[in-house]
Formats: sequence, structure tokens, C-alpha cells
Amino acid sequence: MKPVQWLSKIVIETGILHIMDNLPEGSKKVVMPLRFSINLQQGIHNVNEINKKFDYKNRLDKKDLIMLPVLECADVTDKEGGRHYWVFNVNLRDGLFVVLDSSRTLDNIVLMITASTIAGAVCQLWRKHYPKSIIEHFQIIDIDVPKQLGNNECGLFTLLNATEWNGSQLPNYDPKEVLNIRKKLACDWVTSVHNTAPWRKLLRYDKE
Repeated sequence: MKPVQWLSKIVIETGILHIMDNLPEGSKKVVMPLRFSINLQQGIHNVNEINKKFDYKNRLDKKDLIMLPVLECADVTDKEGGRHYWVFNVNLRDGLFVVLDSSRTLDNIVLMITASTIAGAVCQLWRKHYPKSIIEHFQIIDIDVPKQLGNNECGLFTLLNATEWNGSQLPNYDPKEVLNIRKKLACDWVTSVHNTAPWRKLLRYDKE
């Protein structure tokens, strides 16, 4: 989380856990693990962890927004993923697939192809677990979210977009404030009531 640092996958997964832990009671938003997107880009959706998350007993069809943070793979055979993060959103409330990318729009052919591939994989999962709910007709659109000014901010903006996007109101943050945003997120994660690690001792926070 230090200045200008590209965020690793484990940092993004940590941020996603924090988002899910702090959703208000009764929230109709779900944020999926980052690792799902790497599988879905390869057309791999019939794996236990993903099936369990989409299982009918979880009633995802009753949610409004299903967020899939994406690590875009320049080479889909590379299981480590690529170097650019963005958010793919299944907006069940409005019947749309929504792309939130901090540097591109769907005019970018690579983004459109990746979004279409993920949409296709999600549709196959949906047909399996929610056969009475049809989503194949959903159009893919993008949202004019704030754009990054540096090269290593996509992960940070992905977490902000996954947190703030409610299906209608644009995420509201200033790209010029990335340093303060990094500090705030790191502080929120470390001091969270869900963090059971002895962070005060590890960071030598308490004076002896």
C-alpha cells in the first residue's frame, strides 16, 4: 500500500474481504473473490469454489449487484493473471452487465473481449444454478468512473469502485487523492474489528 506501489493479488483479496465484512445488514450486493475472474477468463467455471458461491441456496438471484473484481490476463494460459484490475458487475436489478474500468472504455477491443468472455462464463453458471432466471440478454455497458492518473492505481480504484458502486450513483473520489486513499484503506483494514492478528505488537504500535 506504499505510494505508487502496484497492488498485489493478496492485497486486493484483503480489500474484498473488508468490503464484504462491512456491507450493511440486508445489503443486496455481493463482491466475489478476485481469483474467480482468472478462471472465468479461461472459460473455467465448473470448479467447486465457484459453484459453491453461485449455488442456489445462496440466492444470488435475490441480489441487486454481483461484483466480480477482475485481474485481466494478457495471456489466458497464465494463471497468475496480468497487470490491470477492473470490476465486472452483474446488475440484476437493471438487467445489465456493467464494466467499471479506471483507464479504458468498451471502445477498447481487449476490454470488450474480456468482458464478453466473463459475461459468457457467468451466463453458464447462471443457467446451471438459476435456470428460471434468464440473464443472457443483458447488454454490456461501461460506466464513466474516475480515471487513474498514474500507472499503478488500477487496483486501488477497483476496490473503491467495488465499494461505492450502487448501480446508479457514480463512485465519488478524487484521483488526485490516491496517497490519502491508500493510507485510509490500510488503516481501515488494520484496525478492523475483523482483524484478529496482533497488529499492535507486530507494528510496535503500543509503547512499552
